[in-house]
Amino acid sequence: MICFKLKRRGYSLPRMKHYWLFALAFIGLVVSIQAQPASTPPAVPNIKIMMISGGWAHDYQTWYHNVDTATLNKAGYTNIEYTEDSDFTAKNLSNADLMIMSANKGDIDTPAFRNSISNYIDAGKGAVLLHATLWYNWVWNKHLDEFNSELVGGGARDHDGEAPFTEVIVKDHPVTEGLPKSFPVTDELYHTQPMAGAAPMEVLAMATRGDEKYPSVWITHYGKSRIVCIALGHDGESHNSPYYQKLLLNAVKWASGKD
Repeated sequence: MICFKLKRRGYSLPRMKHYWLFALAFIGLVVSIQAQPASTPPAVPNIKIMMISGGWAHDYQTWYHNVDTATLNKAGYTNIEYTEDSDFTAKNLSNADLMIMSANKGDIDTPAFRNSISNYIDAGKGAVLLHATLWYNWVWNKHLDEFNSELVGGGARDHDGEAPFTEVIVKDHPVTEGLPKSFPVTDELYHTQPMAGAAPMEVLAMATRGDEKYPSVWITHYGKSRIVCIALGHDGESHNSPYYQKLLLNAVKWASGKD
């Protein structure tokens, strides 16, 4: 019936054959495209990352070890070593290309650990400092004000309870690239303040809630080291957020010097 109608409208059978061949070829092309595997993330340098974490008031294993590591793995960063041990850090940090730290463990403050951090930074390697690492009130910081002064540029001594607020990008930078000018987060709002005479904080994003405004994402430099500070990261509300994940990936790329 179809052939008959086509022939009556002036379509010859040989010409119909070409149409059918063309249609079959097109269908095959569509099927072939749909069968292709999902595209993989762009290749990144296989840098060695050491993630130093642990302490109280946070589920470090879940959010930093598991979720953040998975976020980094998806982007191609697969050479990641996670530790909550100061002795392990002291022995192995020099082999890392990038340090990610979020910790509030009092017993992490040992002379060997301090020396490993100092030597690592003196070597010009980058660091991403998250959430609790930017806090003053734990034992390590009482012995190491120079950490906040020279690497962080300040820090937080108090914070609001976990609740929604807005991150506002105040400066274009590779660390904030691809993020909207403002976006919602639910986290502890750290009352970050710069320290007089400390390394200058180049603020990239402010945490805002009503009249409250505090630095939330910033960078500092120590010698040749690139240091990114991100005050977010209390629990899954942040770590599962695509905004936090984008910040983390951008920070790793920039701090490692592979941007």
